[in-house]
Order: sequence, then C-alpha cells, then structure tokens
Amino acid sequence: MTHFTLTRRHVLLGGLASAALLPMRGTALAQSGTPQAGGTLRISHSTRIATLNVLSLSGPAEYPCIDMIYSGLTRIGVDNQAHPDLATSWEASDDATEFTFHLRENVTFHDGQPFTADDVVATFEAILDPDVPAAARPVLDMVDTVEAVDPLTVVFKLKTPFADLPFSTAHANARILSRAALEAPLSELDTKANGTGPFKLERYDSARIVRLVKNENYYQEGKPYLDAVEMLLFPDLTAETANFLSGSTDVMLTVQQADFQRVADAIGIEAQRVASGRYVCVTMRQDQEPWNDVRVRKALAHAVDRQLLVDIILEGFGRPAYDSIVAPEIQFATGTEEIAYDPDRARALLAEAGYPDGIRATLVASDRPGIRVQTAIAIQQTAAAAGFTIEVETMPHDTYLANVWMKGAFYIGYWGMQPTIDATYNLLLTSEASYEDTAWKNETFDRLIAEGRATVDEARRAEIYAQAQALEIEERPYIVPFFEDVLTASRDTVEDWSIAPISRYFYVEDVWLERS
Repeated sequence: MTHFTLTRRHVLLGGLASAALLPMRGTALAQSGTPQAGGTLRISHSTRIATLNVLSLSGPAEYPCIDMIYSGLTRIGVDNQAHPDLATSWEASDDATEFTFHLRENVTFHDGQPFTADDVVATFEAILDPDVPAAARPVLDMVDTVEAVDPLTVVFKLKTPFADLPFSTAHANARILSRAALEAPLSELDTKANGTGPFKLERYDSARIVRLVKNENYYQEGKPYLDAVEMLLFPDLTAETANFLSGSTDVMLTVQQADFQRVADAIGIEAQRVASGRYVCVTMRQDQEPWNDVRVRKALAHAVDRQLLVDIILEGFGRPAYDSIVAPEIQFATGTEEIAYDPDRARALLAEAGYPDGIRATLVASDRPGIRVQTAIAIQQTAAAAGFTIEVETMPHDTYLANVWMKGAFYIGYWGMQPTIDATYNLLLTSEASYEDTAWKNETFDRLIAEGRATVDEARRAEIYAQAQALEIEERPYIVPFFEDVLTASRDTVEDWSIAPISRYFYVEDVWLERS
C-alpha cells in the first residue's frame, strides 16, 4: 500500500488526515470566544422531515438531522474536501483499486453498543444491495467487496480504479448504521435512529418538531456544547420569519431571498451568504412528447431570460447558469457558454421540430421552497414570447413528492451542490442515477462517467469529463437557469453557526450559545 496523493485535492493521508480531531470548518471559521456548554438551539425550517431513514432521505431539513445523529467514515468540510470522521485515516493502492480505512477507537452507538468494522461492512453491503432503496448506491457501485480485517480496519476492494472513493464514503446517505439496525425491518429507520453522531433522537414528530439531545459519549471530547437541538417546522414562511425576528427561534435554516436584506438589517441578527452550486432545474421527461425532441429542449433554453431570473427571483443572490448541473467550483468543471434569451431563435427551433404554432404545456411546481413556484412563473412569462404557452400548477410539497417527482413530464426540480463531477452526474443523469428523472439514458454519457471514475491520471480525467459536459450541453437534459447562493441567519447569541456550499453537512457539534 502507498499513500494516494494525486494532487492536493486527493490528499488521503499524512498530517491532514492523521489529526485525531481535525477541525472540519477551516481556520476562517474560528470560534469567537470560549465556548459555553448548555442550552437548546431552536432551528426553524419550512419543509417536513418526512423520514429519518439515512439510506434514502432527501429533504432539505432531513439532512441537518442525520448530520447530527449519524457519522460517516468521512465527512465533507466547508472546503469541499473529504475529512476524517469515523475513519481517522486511510490509504490506497497505487492503482486506486483498494482502500484501507483505519477506524476510530472507543466509539459507541447511542444505544451503548460499540462501533466496529462490522457495522461499516453491514452499512455498505446494504447500500450496495439492489433490493434496498439507497441513494448513495450510484456513487459507490464501483465497490466490489468490503471486508473487516479486524475490529478497527476495513478494506474496500473496487471493480475499477476510483480516485474519489473518500468523497463517496462521505455521501450524506452513507452514514454508518449498526448491523442490528440493518437486520431489523428497514421501515423502522423511518422513525428510529441509532447513530454515533453528536446528538441523539429524543422526539420525532414530522409535522411539528424533531428534538435531539446531547450525546454524552460523542467521540470529540467536550462536544457537542449544546444540551439539545430542536428542529421546528414552519410551513408558513411569513410565520417562520416573524418567529425568528421576534426571538422565538435561534436559527433560520434557509432565508428566502425576498427576506434576506430585512433579516440581515435586523438588530441582533447575523445573516450569511455563500456562493453555491445549488440550483433549480426544469425537468423534461424525454420519454414523452414534446420533450423527447432536443430541438424543443433547446428552444426552451433560449426562452429563459436567465439574468432576469437572477434579478427578480434571487434578488441578485446568485448567478446565471447555462444548463449544466456541474457547478463551476467543482474540479474538472469546464464552464458553459452563455445562452442568450432569444425568443426568435426559440420559435425557429419549435417550427423545425414540427411545432410552428408553439407548444402548450403544464409546468408543475411544489410550494416548498417558494423559489420553485417563482421560477415556474418567471419562465411562464419569459417563454410566452418564444411560443411556449405554459400553465403553472402549484401543489403541496408532499403531494408533489408522491405524484410528480420522478414521474411527471414537466416540473421544477431543486438540488444542492455535490462535491465531485462523479457525484453530480450519478445523482441525476446517469442511467442508474439515484434520482434519475429525465429518462435521458444516454449510453455514451454513461460510458464517459464510468471511464472517468476508473481513470487515475488527472489529465485524462479532465478530458473525459470535458466530453461528458459537452454532451450534457448538446443534449440539454435539463434547463438550469441559475446557481443560487445559500442564505441562512442566526441570532447573535449563537456562536459558530455556519453554512457550506454543500448543504448536507452542518457541524452543529461546534455551535454554542452565548449566555450572560
């Protein structure tokens, strides 16, 4: 075995990874004073925590919960890098087909049972089991076997080389479960949680509150500082903002663009804005007319005034995007050429596709978060001059998830940033993606992504991923009008609340309340 060090981005061992309690948040987020223990942090959110099943959940308010309850082998930091969590260090073979992870000693699950390599094996076997709904499977399907060498050592043997494995083991849906939990009916994971993270589940009421309490046996000595965290649901966004400004809550998980300046200007509030690869997308099922014709998809691309959407929907808190789901900050991102708002070009493409009189379509948008509906209405307005007559249908988020998401022909999606190109494309666009929702299923694209993950040489990987991105833009499986800044806010008595571009990791164990 040798340390696998392709570039600084792929540092897997050495001084960085060997630190037992590596700061995850970076020096720029150093604490402003001496942490005080105790208190309850009240976090408001606007979408229901429908499940606690770490294998399959995907809701924006579900991720903070599982980040507090569970630990992974690795964890993505605010620097978008993979850092130690339950694994203290790891090394790879020279060809990156075998990774050895060394596990943290004296870690216990919340029920008091010891954490061992056997739990890691059981978790990844479940993720790789095609009969188990597991969102992380597409980004880990290069794994052939997972073996416990001893109670604190695990070896991953891969089918093909994969330089990004420590990023994939940090996948938010790949947190470590106990073997006992996995041998019980998996449906129990929806409402029960037994992790090794800094907080334990005390109360789960998906329609009102999820309450977590301090894990006194968390592996980071002295943390968490808080006694408890309450995740409070406010389906009414106006009520959520009002309660925060009045002091009834301590943190707004997500601040709407329209409220951000008002919140930021309020006395006793600290608002944060971070450039991100989070995006809204228009999903077009390409196994259904008219979206199976790339000329129609390209026509819609020219029917969207992207800068206008940034100005009126994001209120400037974002930047135009040009239909690639790969954020510019991700390694190997090539960037995309600007797509002009051109109604005449759109009409010509529609006529060429056999729609000289334009197209009528119903665009579905969930009511959570509000940006989905806002985007749908803005596209309805800008696309009218381009020959698209769009009716916007708004529905409750739960109804959308049950009846439209991954089924509908034409709807608004909403996704967070991923750490790598491989993770980005295997979330949505490969044929076996976790949430494949366009029916694009392009064999050439699949082959490129498979080749990219199996290639160790970075120059060659760059070439492969450039081809994949060019194919994505040429085929236009999604319309991606903008990348959205991440906005959050906390009261000035909350210390070390922060956000990262990837809204899956929160490090609430570092948060403390300043009390007189």
